[in-house]
Amino acid sequence: MPYLTAAVLLLALLGVFNLALTFGLVRRLRERPAPPAGEEWDRASGLAAGAPVGAFSAVDVDGRPLTHESLPDGLMVVFVSPDCPACEETLPHVVERAREYGRDQVLAVVIRDGDTPGDPEPYVERLAPVARVAVADMGGDLTTAFALQGLPAYAEMGADGRVAGTGRILPRWSARERDRAGAGA
Repeated sequence: MPYLTAAVLLLALLGVFNLALTFGLVRRLRERPAPPAGEEWDRASGLAAGAPVGAFSAVDVDGRPLTHESLPDGLMVVFVSPDCPACEETLPHVVERAREYGRDQVLAVVIRDGDTPGDPEPYVERLAPVARVAVADMGGDLTTAFALQGLPAYAEMGADGRVAGTGRILPRWSARERDRAGAGA
């Protein structure tokens, strides 16, 4: 009988300890600052919706020039890197979404990081059939124009060379399609 009493007492103490930890965690989560109103907490691009894309000049893997003026309204610009484990995980998702959008509606930018340069060629091979692809250096004109803050990232182009939306994972629908679906509901 003393063993049973000790076991029940031990389990009760363990339950109280667990409850105390849970309350402490909840308190800490409540103390965290809230994200700014209308903004994503971990926006991948420093550009907010409506902000213009900076000037840049680049060339895609097919040799066609890219400038901020040549980015059409509705274009999805996706940034991935072979040096980024999260990019490797999301690459199949990016390929699937690019296939849904169409090759002319997606610009995939494969980033070379100067610190640990991975081979961009496998990414280029996987993305080229479904998207227009460019290879750029981190901190170069293209990443600076989009104020890139992390990878993976995407930016949807809006009217007049302005950003319509940004994020970490390419959405199923563009912002324009979401707005149309919401207006029709």
